Amino acid sequence: MEEEITTIKKSYGKVGEKSSPWSRLPREIASLIVSYLPYKNHATFRATCKSWSSVTAFHVQHQSPLLLIFYEDQYYPFNPINNTYETPIQKPPTTKVLYSNFGWLLMGTLLDYDPSIFFFNIFTNERLDLPDFPLDIHIPISKFSFSSSPTSSDCFVLGVRIMGKSVHIVLMKLGEKDWTIVEMREGIRKNFVMSECNPIFHNGQCFCLDIYGRLAIFDPMDPESTLRIYGKPFSRKLKVRRRAFMVESDGELLSVTISEEGQICIYKLHSSKRKWINMANLDHKILYLSYVGSWIETTKFKGMGNKIYFPKFQADNMVFYSLDTKKYHSCGDQFWSKDMYSLSESMYSTWIKTMF
Repeated sequence: MEEEITTIKKSYGKVGEKSSPWSRLPREIASLIVSYLPYKNHATFRATCKSWSSVTAFHVQHQSPLLLIFYEDQYYPFNPINNTYETPIQKPPTTKVLYSNFGWLLMGTLLDYDPSIFFFNIFTNERLDLPDFPLDIHIPISKFSFSSSPTSSDCFVLGVRIMGKSVHIVLMKLGEKDWTIVEMREGIRKNFVMSECNPIFHNGQCFCLDIYGRLAIFDPMDPESTLRIYGKPFSRKLKVRRRAFMVESDGELLSVTISEEGQICIYKLHSSKRKWINMANLDHKILYLSYVGSWIETTKFKGMGNKIYFPKFQADNMVFYSLDTKKYHSCGDQFWSKDMYSLSESMYSTWIKTMF
């Protein structure tokens, strides 16, 4: 980060030199300016002059998502790089976020009086409606996912709930008129306790993680005949984890377990051995974890990798976990802690990618 700041300082020029037009403003400075503008003003900024037409915000270059915090009738986007809130966004009424990925939100109420379910893009205000969700199934669906951007014809939308030995799956490929419902009363031999994370599409298969580290895997084209339990639990030496999350990284599956006091362990799935292998660090990667949207990104900026961001705050500052120090740190001050007892959590929030 210091190298980038030094570059910006050098680009200012020497005192007394003839001033340059705004169009010659260094891209690094222009990028930082855009970072502090509301998203609705980004397009106006880029239209100001030709040299600014391709300028993107610093956190977009860094590939940092925003934490979207839900409160009453608005979304409050929080920028983890600047540790500041963006301009609030009006949210569709009486709906909740079911899953977030590819810059889109999957939304719906899933209540008897409103079976509507749809995709919503907060950056463009675009809405893509899906066929009404089937509400006559016996068990409420708890976890949702979709395989690709809803602008793609190959996008699958899926809802799943595994309770004990029973499996309930609702899915649809975009363009179809009806949802497919699959119910298996004895689909699993041993009880399966789904973790907090949403299902993940990986190599054409759907993966669901339970709190002990086992995986339920099935082909979305034929879930009833392809469902199987895969993998061994997380290390038996560890205490039972309260929460477990899963993301895909460079063609591999990673999982993160978090104990009640805040102890964190990271694993990589060894596909041939069908077991989770402990990972010491993330190197140049950053993890963003939340209940309805989690993923991992690679950063090119020195000193910003090997961290995990949560929807957690210390006072008004966002908190991240450093795998270098094995401590929680806040973004805006010198706070640090070995546990997360003193931290507050935004339960109604999700990370969302800035896809521009």
